Amino acid sequence: MKRISKIVIFGGNGLLGSAVKRVLVEKNFENIKSPRSSEVNLLEKDGLENYLEVEQPEYIFMIAGLVGGILGNKTRPADFLYQNSMMILNLLEGVRKFSPKSKILYTGSTCIYPKDNPQPINENRFMCGKLEETNRGYAVAKGMGIVACQLYRQQYGLDTICVMPTNIYGLNDNYDLENGHMIPSLIKKFLVAKKDGGSVTLWGSGTPRRETMYSEDCADAIVYLMENYSSEKIVNIGTGFDYSVKEIADTIKEEVGGEYKIEWDNSKPDGTFEKRTDISKLKNIYPEFNPRSLSKGVREILDNKKEVERILG
Repeated sequence: MKRISKIVIFGGNGLLGSAVKRVLVEKNFENIKSPRSSEVNLLEKDGLENYLEVEQPEYIFMIAGLVGGILGNKTRPADFLYQNSMMILNLLEGVRKFSPKSKILYTGSTCIYPKDNPQPINENRFMCGKLEETNRGYAVAKGMGIVACQLYRQQYGLDTICVMPTNIYGLNDNYDLENGHMIPSLIKKFLVAKKDGGSVTLWGSGTPRRETMYSEDCADAIVYLMENYSSEKIVNIGTGFDYSVKEIADTIKEEVGGEYKIEWDNSKPDGTFEKRTDISKLKNIYPEFNPRSLSKGVREILDNKKEVERILG
């Protein structure tokens, strides 16, 4: 990519998309657009095609999607299936017809790998087993999006690449305690406990292990791959290491500070015991990739006054 290359980020105002935008700005790219859905609705084919015909972007980061936690996936599975499927299909068709020289980077997610996997999970596990029931609609749609990118590459010669980010957290995250993911939920719970006192009750035993990644590190890998990779083969983006849920809770508590207790509700389920990403392919492409530790990532969030105000607001 050149400094003046025309770059579009769909989903550029969310957790990962905004991180990609920050990384691009830090690398001195000057021609970046991140239209909101009110400006370019990926579910409206005609409007999207008109945008692509006019703008002719050289690079498209396709990060947009309908996302949510377990509750959202459980109550709106058809919405997750339909919207995530149509967004990528509309984009691929629009690029094919009106902007065929655009390079597309599409983000899947390691949560769409089969429910049961050898650890760590490598890219060959894609579509090789039964899906996790709680996010089946989302997983089917994102899996279809990856296959669609591969097929449009094969049949029409579109330059599409697909990545599988692990669980991410960071600035501009969703801190809703019902629909948010683990890291932002823990940060909010501990900040509230520090402010108001009392104890924090967490589900399960704390023994399952989880891989988690700071959004800026994921964005750094995404931008690098856009610049340096072109293949139909998926690339995992993760840290390659994990922590127990208890270690995660203790780390966040230490960074937040305050006087309160953590209590574990063993009557609640632990969930999958381990899910860690094999990033050997990424490291082969990008040997210098070096994601930060959990404590450093959490500290970046807590040192941002506006983000803390948003969490507690």
